[in-house]
Amino acid sequence: MERVRKGLIAITGTTGVGKSQLAIELARALNGEVINADAMQVYRGYDIITNKVSKSEMLGVPHHLLGTIEPYREYTVHEFEQDAIAKITEIHSRGRIPILVGGTNYYIQSTMFRKALISNHARNAADSALACDPRLHAFEEQNAGKTNQELWEELKQADPTMAEKWHANNRRRVLRSLEVLHTSGKRHSEWIRESNQAREQEETLRFSTLLFWLYADTPTLNQRLDSRVDKMVERGMFDEIAEFKSQLTSSDKANPSHGDFSSGLMQAIGLREFSGYLAATDSAERDQLKAKGIDDMKASTRRYSKRQISWIRNKLLPECKSTLHKSTRAHAFVLDATDLDLWNTNVRDKAIDIAKRFDSDQPLPEPMSLSETAKSLLADIKSSPNSALAWERHLCAVCSKSAEESVDGIAREVWLNGDREYQQHLRSRQHKKNIKYRKRVAEPGHPLNKASKRANTSSE
Repeated sequence: MERVRKGLIAITGTTGVGKSQLAIELARALNGEVINADAMQVYRGYDIITNKVSKSEMLGVPHHLLGTIEPYREYTVHEFEQDAIAKITEIHSRGRIPILVGGTNYYIQSTMFRKALISNHARNAADSALACDPRLHAFEEQNAGKTNQELWEELKQADPTMAEKWHANNRRRVLRSLEVLHTSGKRHSEWIRESNQAREQEETLRFSTLLFWLYADTPTLNQRLDSRVDKMVERGMFDEIAEFKSQLTSSDKANPSHGDFSSGLMQAIGLREFSGYLAATDSAERDQLKAKGIDDMKASTRRYSKRQISWIRNKLLPECKSTLHKSTRAHAFVLDATDLDLWNTNVRDKAIDIAKRFDSDQPLPEPMSLSETAKSLLADIKSSPNSALAWERHLCAVCSKSAEESVDGIAREVWLNGDREYQQHLRSRQHKKNIKYRKRVAEPGHPLNKASKRANTSSE
């Protein structure tokens, strides 16, 4: 008799890297079922825009939480967390393996980890970096008339610890900290402190978890993403956009958004980018806006993939690493999906072998031994996520500009949050460019060289 399995396999990675394909391959090899963890694919319809896996591509593997939510209803992280855990329990009861797959990493992370000391309401508020919680947008609108300095002063009164972490001009960070207090009644700094304590003291991982990060190098991935947008157009994406326009202009009460691209399915890449195209009536203008929309959609997809990688490296993997000394662990592996001709060797076969070992409690390979890519990506992963309370803000004097140096006559300071961000900034192209600029300014005779100005003044 097959034993009841209690673990979880999770697959993450950027959009367009092959996550759904691997999930199906693993499910077929291990008697598993797939749970969708893509925030846009939970919505019904618009299968091309949201890149849902088709029935034929599923190859008979059961898929859950895929296309089940009405397009214009906001589906929160907490709702997904509850639904995903219920599905995992249900799949376990059938003696099968749940495979959680998607690029919405906060869906995956909230399902894998519990924060016992933090209320769900407070956690959703604090995680409004997700940019899909409509409460943050409502809070932004309520405070739209306040200046950055006014908001920062308000935060300084309410939560001075967090005010010290954010520059007054970092409006979104300041708003987020205020919004946590507004919606939960708890200071953001307290929330972070309790979360850190829970991570250290509690068994925060719900299930023994095997996490696969599918990775493709950036140049290859960008070409693949651009090509995928072109294929979406060929498959009939503009028919879906026409349907979307029809729904958008209807008076149906089930569609309350009417142009608000910050909630529900409206957030999907490919809808906001064509808002101008949808509104235009002149045929020549529509053709121009259509071409622009395609270019914008490609650019948005590339930017989104960068954000996904940042989340995996700075949040999800450190959370996994923090469990390795506990009784319930999350084992993370990187699979190199750069060369699709080597998919079976580099991705499918390695994943199935590791998953079978995981399921039968056999020793797992050393994660950094899988490939040079894995070794490079896993080498500097921290043992816990970055905590805002541990950040020190760094002012970059090289990149900050005085009123004299600025084009619009407004002085600007460049602040970096934490050592990691500061070190990345120091290696950036813009910083190196500004070092050269500073050297030119320091040269005698340069119009902005104050020493030269003083010398000229005294000689007069």
